[in-house]
Amino acid sequence: MKKTLVGIFIAGILGIGSYFLFGQSGSDEKLTYEGENENWKVEYTLNNIGKEEVQRSINLKYQGSDLSSIGEFQFAVQTKLGKWGQSTIELDENGLYTSSSSVIRKGTLTEKDKPVFTISWNDNEEEIILESK
Repeated sequence: MKKTLVGIFIAGILGIGSYFLFGQSGSDEKLTYEGENENWKVEYTLNNIGKEEVQRSINLKYQGSDLSSIGEFQFAVQTKLGKWGQSTIELDENGLYTSSSSVIRKGTLTEKDKPVFTISWNDNEEEIILESK
């Protein structure tokens, strides 16, 4: 009886350990940050893909009154892990822009982080502080 209980206890410990070791390493944890001002609404999403890769995406919407005045623009997102962005891009006919890419993880962000989104167009530049959704 005692050997059976010890066996069940050890099996339980190994099962829990395996869950945390293997089940969490490939976590699909998703973080979304949002921000907006009178001209722009931004959604920046990070989705972990396994241990070393992150899928990041930007959804951008122009909220201003003159969509035709935007033309080509560029943006950058600054986090504690570094800066990335895109240039020479345009909004679609609805004032939307969406982009995503996969990158090798250089660290992690948390809900407490506040990425800074900077957008530049036609001699205008605006910064938007993003907060966790």
